[in-house]
Amino acid sequence: MAFTGVRGGFWSITGASAMLALSPASAQRQLELQQALPLEGPALVQPSGLAWDGKNLMMVSGFHDDDIFKIEIQADKAGFKEQVKIARPKDAAGMKMAWRGLTSDKSGNLYLASGLACRILKVESDGDAEWEGPGLLEAGAEKGLFTGENAGIEGIAMAGKDRFVVAASREPRGLLQLESSKHKTLINALIMDKSKMPLTAGRRKPDFSDLAEEKGQLWALSANADAICLLKWNGHEYAEGEYWTFGHVSNDAKYRYQGLKMGLARGLAMDGQAIYIVLDNKGVGRQSDINDKRPLLLVFKRPPGV
Repeated sequence: MAFTGVRGGFWSITGASAMLALSPASAQRQLELQQALPLEGPALVQPSGLAWDGKNLMMVSGFHDDDIFKIEIQADKAGFKEQVKIARPKDAAGMKMAWRGLTSDKSGNLYLASGLACRILKVESDGDAEWEGPGLLEAGAEKGLFTGENAGIEGIAMAGKDRFVVAASREPRGLLQLESSKHKTLINALIMDKSKMPLTAGRRKPDFSDLAEEKGQLWALSANADAICLLKWNGHEYAEGEYWTFGHVSNDAKYRYQGLKMGLARGLAMDGQAIYIVLDNKGVGRQSDINDKRPLLLVFKRPPGV
């Protein structure tokens, strides 16, 4: 993607559309559930982002600002434990970060998207951390993002060396492209408030709740549609491609949480065999067992061709 020009101190893509191109969406198809695993660990957790670091399935939490967790999948549960203790840069000491996304590069570095700082933090395997590029709030707000109530960053994915895509959650939803290197910093914000994916009953706005890059493809998680969708870049805008739904599982009485009508899907990761989606239940008990307040990791069979 070609970046050029500066507006208000921020770089942008010349000629880039601020809307999502809507190609005809494929017929609705459902993901096949393999496992629904309660998350168990040593700490209260509000799961908010998943990613593979090359070997391990990793998770960040909206509650734990200084920890990155490793998930170990077992027969009847998904155990999680602290894998990396983050040594924040000095100017981030004491800040509430509210992590909202996680991705990794080929060197094993992890990149976390902070909902409150509206910025990306690079974390090395030993925990040393530094900011990756500038804050994204101004560039997003200039295009109309981050205007709705509790509308902020929700998800991050690598788009190549020194390139990232960050999701803005809703009202309107959108994407921010960031290219950050020693020689240049380029940011482009795109509003994406149209979608072909049908929303689950009672949910009014299209949203993004996480992103995942896998085999050069960008996938988006939508909590309000209970779906994942392929996003295709055509050189100046994104278009929705095929999508797969999981609402038949997340809204099933066996797995649904008491009184929660909003979409709970907050983290997305993929490998060659499976698709992983984590639900944040806000500490609420499940409808089938009010005493079970553990979040769920849903493991779906990866469809052929996806």
